[in-house]
Amino acid sequence: MDYDTQLINLALDAGEIMLASGAETFRVQDTMQRILSVSGREKIEALAMCTLLIVTLPREEKGPLSMARAVKTRAVNFEKICAVNDMSRAFVSGRITVEDALARCQDIHNAPNFKFGTRVLGYGLNGAGFALMVGGSPLDGLVSFFVALLMGMTLVYLSGKKVPFFFGPLMGGLVTGLAACAAHFFLPATQLDKMIIGTMKALLPGLALSKAMRDLLEGNLISGNSKVVEVLLNACSIAAGVALALVIFHMS
Repeated sequence: MDYDTQLINLALDAGEIMLASGAETFRVQDTMQRILSVSGREKIEALAMCTLLIVTLPREEKGPLSMARAVKTRAVNFEKICAVNDMSRAFVSGRITVEDALARCQDIHNAPNFKFGTRVLGYGLNGAGFALMVGGSPLDGLVSFFVALLMGMTLVYLSGKKVPFFFGPLMGGLVTGLAACAAHFFLPATQLDKMIIGTMKALLPGLALSKAMRDLLEGNLISGNSKVVEVLLNACSIAAGVALALVIFHMS
């Protein structure tokens, strides 16, 4: 593999990790352009969209070299984003070679995620805390903790399966609604609305909406509008899941 091909693969590897980990489109493009700038050539191009990366490196001898890569996963992992930023700075400054940078990208990509229990516990603590923040009683917070645990187990399990993007929020809303309704039935002193709202806070696409607005303000209209649609689909899926749970519970 010649140096130009290695350079483009490095840019695509870095961009893929960042985009799949929740980085903004303009940040992904900037990182890829900085990596390609090491070639010393002018008119390099790096384009990032929600699910696609395209880079072009001009070459006088053989013509321009272009490559594209699809990004099919979505997550939020700021640790990986920071690790890629550190790698790109080290490479651009000349502290590491392209081979070392490629190997470091592979290590970042294969880095283990938080364990199942840790992630589920995070959902539980999130749900309990938000239930108290929206005005729930200590009992509401305690029940919301267990409701959020069920929601977290569902979401973490589905994250490892090949299911449509909207299916996770839909099932999260459904499980939350059913569990909260059942808890309210056996514990009438609890407040159903506070439990549902507090538990669902972790699912709300606030970060995705912020990134969509940032992309639109930066002029990345395709990515920005795509993320707005993603946010709307996510929110509608959550609402549909909760509504279905309420209908099922009141019909039984």
